[in-house]
Amino acid sequence: MASVPGDPSRLSRKAILPIVFALSAVPAALCSPPPACTKPPALAARLRAHDDPETWTELGNYFGEHKQFACAQQAFRSALHFDPGSAQVNYLLGLSLYESQNFEQAIPPLQRSVRTDSAVLKPHLLLASVYTRLARPADAEEEWHAALHIDPTNTIASHGLADSLIARHDFADIVNVLSKVPLDDELAYDLAIAYSRTGRTDDAIKTITQALQSSPSSVQLSNALVTLYLKVTRTDEAERVAEKNYRLHPNDREAEIPYLRTLVVNGDWGPAKPLGTKLLAEAPHNFDVLYLNGIMERQKDEFQAARDHLTTALALQPADTAIQASLYANLGIALSRLHDPAGAKVQLQKAIGLGNKEPETHFELGNVLRALGDTDGARAQMIQYQAAVKEKDANTLAVSKSAEAAQALDKGDPQRAVELYRQAFAAAPTNALFGYKLAMALDAAGDSDGERAVLLQVVAIDPTIALAENQLGYLNSRRGDYAAAEENFQRAVNAAPGFTQAWISLAATLGMESKFPEAQQAAASALRLDPQNTEAQQLSHDLAAAQSQQPHN
Repeated sequence: MASVPGDPSRLSRKAILPIVFALSAVPAALCSPPPACTKPPALAARLRAHDDPETWTELGNYFGEHKQFACAQQAFRSALHFDPGSAQVNYLLGLSLYESQNFEQAIPPLQRSVRTDSAVLKPHLLLASVYTRLARPADAEEEWHAALHIDPTNTIASHGLADSLIARHDFADIVNVLSKVPLDDELAYDLAIAYSRTGRTDDAIKTITQALQSSPSSVQLSNALVTLYLKVTRTDEAERVAEKNYRLHPNDREAEIPYLRTLVVNGDWGPAKPLGTKLLAEAPHNFDVLYLNGIMERQKDEFQAARDHLTTALALQPADTAIQASLYANLGIALSRLHDPAGAKVQLQKAIGLGNKEPETHFELGNVLRALGDTDGARAQMIQYQAAVKEKDANTLAVSKSAEAAQALDKGDPQRAVELYRQAFAAAPTNALFGYKLAMALDAAGDSDGERAVLLQVVAIDPTIALAENQLGYLNSRRGDYAAAEENFQRAVNAAPGFTQAWISLAATLGMESKFPEAQQAAASALRLDPQNTEAQQLSHDLAAAQSQQPHN
């Protein structure tokens, strides 16, 4: 059957987490200044008796608690006349400006607060939030990093940094950051997405599985695990997870649709049909409902219904290319069976053009072309059909062996993992991911020469795999071949400019070659990505010291 891709898109990203400080956020309409700032009698009397910064600060907090932010700002500015560099009062002034949505004006006092006392957490968090609101992600990331340096367990900073890195698709750095912090459900989800996007699907599955042990009723985590299992064609496990989620949330569409998807993928028509009919009645304009019902109807030879539902789904213009390709393929097959070879040809060719490699698609297009009198085209499609069958069988074998290998590694048997990953890579020799996994298993087994040989194959297949280039650089550096290591690390940072560890490795290698200006530039790049990275800080210091000892011309 034509494949049914799991929805690979992320669930809707959460808004930036609200930062709860001394004052509560309010709608902008409540932030306009009152006609006059009426001081409480006790505070007014104290100010008449003794004009001091403590009383002005207390008054600012009073106005803030009563959502009179313009008055609060006046009071905090009065307090700053006594001590313009006060970290606490500058923070409170920045906070009141933030709460009244004067984000640009909030920056200077918050920067003063951070400069005066950089070890206090809240100003960094608030300044990062201000930068985020102003769409200045690089500045925000610097403050999120600073906050995590102060408190590595801070979830607000972890969430903020993860959101920023995800927005610019820097998945390698997400792994670097989130693998070091305590994970709540959202962070586990983010880390799993990052693992998946960097080809580490096994680690993604492990991360979500562990998170589900703490939150077994989480719809988001369950759906993420379903998507990951579908990605590696562990379809039975995907259905079990989806069914459990559906039983826990029987009327939640976010649980019902993934369950229906797994039922359709596995051809489990008994429960799929009533669930599909129910969802079609409740959500007749939902793309997933139309798409999955159309596939199910096509599989059950209900071709007119399949054509109608798939055509309606197509009009909703799905964004994901793999799902588009599947939709075109299934619609083309339905049209073929309804004796519309010309219409079927158009849809099937669109599917193949978008990368659909299902054998059935080529087989059906061959039949359609033959019906249209194009015997040469039909013959070519049958050749492609046979090749697609072989490729699909090989990929199925590779995925199976890779899953077994991951289990062997988990059990502490790297030699067995090497054997299984080698079989997976042999079955799918153009899949660089299987090669990288084999290389990492060889690393665990202590076979550096074998690891290096496989990594060279990996980067020949896909030069953009930064992790493979970085690992090759490490191996070459360990052998003392710094020139080759430099090239590897340079290719790694070119492929993934946010890969902090690769910048650090590049800087260290350049230092070993006495290329100190270039080394300092690489270290500076690492520090721009992670200003609080102690390894990069120490390396920058060491490079400066080494350069100062060099003889001058």
